[in-house]
Amino acid sequence: MRMQTILRPIVLVGIILTAACSDSSTAPGPVPGARVSIAAPAVVVYETDAAQFTATVRDAAGSSLPGAVVSWTVSDPTRAEFGANGVMTALRPDPVSITASSEGASSTFHLTIAPLTVERVIVMSAMSELAIGDITPIGVKVEGPGERVVPGRLVAITSDNPAVATIDAAGRVRAVGVGEATIRAVADGVTGTKVVKVVGEPALFELRRLSGAQLPLLVATDTVQWNGVTEYHEVYMESGQLRLTGGAQPRYEMDIRYAEYNVVLQNGQRNLQLRTTQRSYDRGVVAYDSRGDLQMTSEYISPLSHTAAPVTGGMQVRFRVPGDDDVLELFYRREPL
Repeated sequence: MRMQTILRPIVLVGIILTAACSDSSTAPGPVPGARVSIAAPAVVVYETDAAQFTATVRDAAGSSLPGAVVSWTVSDPTRAEFGANGVMTALRPDPVSITASSEGASSTFHLTIAPLTVERVIVMSAMSELAIGDITPIGVKVEGPGERVVPGRLVAITSDNPAVATIDAAGRVRAVGVGEATIRAVADGVTGTKVVKVVGEPALFELRRLSGAQLPLLVATDTVQWNGVTEYHEVYMESGQLRLTGGAQPRYEMDIRYAEYNVVLQNGQRNLQLRTTQRSYDRGVVAYDSRGDLQMTSEYISPLSHTAAPVTGGMQVRFRVPGDDDVLELFYRREPL
């Protein structure tokens, strides 16, 4: 008997279960019945002030909501602006409305930003006693209510005795003769004064830095052979002076002093043995440009010239080295009288 194998296809029935996924983590909505209250600064707010505002958010039952996020807006962003944590910067005087919003509720506070008026003008100078030829910057502080600094005011600076002290185009005092002068600074009709005294001696400045580096400063090295012995030499810029005189024809004298040393190693220590000293020297007449900076023309080496700008505490000089025309950036510090 012949057996016949019948192969029947097997059908796999797959049941696909689709789960309807729902996101139950929806964002919370506004708190029903929420209220916002604003606490404003208790003092007058002036232009340029930074004022702290705070907002309290409560629910319908009156309980505070410390985690509520508060947003701040102003009616005119040219008058005030808000930074982080409710700090408002007053930009200009005028009424402004400030609104705090949170949890679907808001509150508005009306504020008038007060203008800054000039109440005091203070004239400041590093030196009240000058020597002839001195030039010193004058600082002027314009103050308003509560010693606030009042910015952006035009300040006129004058001297009541130009034969003793004049004011240059940069607002600096230049001592030209012996005596006393009152420096006046006026802003919005308010005057501040400072008396300066000029004594009858030249202004003397001591060299302190080269291109920002403090003296003494290593500026050159060399190695030489002497009778089979090797020597290592170092040259230092060590000191110098600038002398200025006033009068009808201001003058200058200026020098830079160098020292060359033989470096000797003894017991692992460096010892400097002085070999020689050198000096770069110049003298001449001083003229002043439209700003009041110095134009120094040599009468010692022609056609040598230098320029200098008065800065707080001294004089910044671009010194052209005689012979090779290298330019050194030197700071000469004004020594107290």
